[in-house]
Amino acid sequence: MYNSEINKMIMTSMKSGDKEKSAVYRLLKSEFLKFTTAKNAKPLDDAAEIQIIRKMVKERQESEKIYLANNRQDLADNEKAEYIILETLLPQAPSNDEIDAFIKSSYPDGIEQKQMGAVIKEVKEKWSSADGKVVSDLVRSHITK
Repeated sequence: MYNSEINKMIMTSMKSGDKEKSAVYRLLKSEFLKFTTAKNAKPLDDAAEIQIIRKMVKERQESEKIYLANNRQDLADNEKAEYIILETLLPQAPSNDEIDAFIKSSYPDGIEQKQMGAVIKEVKEKWSSADGKVVSDLVRSHITK
């Protein structure tokens, strides 16, 4: 999805003079390259790209918190700008209500504890952009026994 478009995205941001976007896209390209050249590397598909972008967003959010705790507003602002750019690349995640409705319609009698993993996998297949923790919590709320 993005791996094939990343060079175009870099060129477009450079032509428009947006240095922040150029830098973020270069970092993203570097992360994709690291992923594909790693030992025992898996193919870089859409799910892997989303996972990499999510990881990068999370890292920057954590760094922002650390910088704010240490009174470094300038560095926190840089991290925030980067993760905002990265978040625009992520597909829209489903709402909790959408996931909840899907679980209720698929399993009207509730879910047993031993089915939990299979249900989470089913939801993640339907919405690969859904946050795993949110899905897990919603599935857990439907466990009957």
